[in-house]
Amino acid sequence: MAKKKKQSPEERHRQLQDQVQALPYAIADLEGKGQRWKAFSVKYLAGPMLRLMKRLMDRQRYTGKEGAKLKQSEQMKRHLQQRAKAMEYVQSEMKKQQKPGRGKGKIR
Repeated sequence: MAKKKKQSPEERHRQLQDQVQALPYAIADLEGKGQRWKAFSVKYLAGPMLRLMKRLMDRQRYTGKEGAKLKQSEQMKRHLQQRAKAMEYVQSEMKKQQKPGRGKGKIR
């Protein structure tokens, strides 16, 4: 059995930030699927725990002037990554739209 690679503190922090950012979407998705109990537990149990952990990691990681610079540079890097992924998605969707439909639209 292969061992999991241990994440660095930076990777764990980034993953935690992503999870906190995605909480409202996850809750809405669970409610949309009709999983009310799961949505409730994420909203009122797991969500606050994730936010608390993020707050503690933020306090530990972003202290002082150097921490403020680090936070800003990480936010900008993440923003650029998200824009690049969005552009890739738009380009792939445009390619899908340009492909001729196989049997679509032809009524015989």
